[in-house]
Amino acid sequence: MAQKNMLSARERRLRRAAARKGLSIRKVRRGQDRGRYLVVYPDFDARMSSHNRSYPHSFSLDEAEGCIAE
Repeated sequence: MAQKNMLSARERRLRRAAARKGLSIRKVRRGQDRGRYLVVYPDFDARMSSHNRSYPHSFSLDEAEGCIAE
C-alpha cells in the first residue's frame, strides 16, 4: 500500500503541480547539488533561483514545494 508521504509520491505530486504552472522539475544527478531539484522554465530552459546561499539554483524537496505553492 502506498503512503502519501513517500518520497516518490511527493516527487510525482510536485511534478504535476509544477506542470500546472508551466514549470518543470528536474532531479540533479551529479555534482555538489546531487539529490536536489531544479525548478525550470521549460520554454526558456532557465532555472529558478533558490534562496539558499549554499545551493543558489537547486532546491530540497520541501523548498521546491514551497516555491511551487507560491
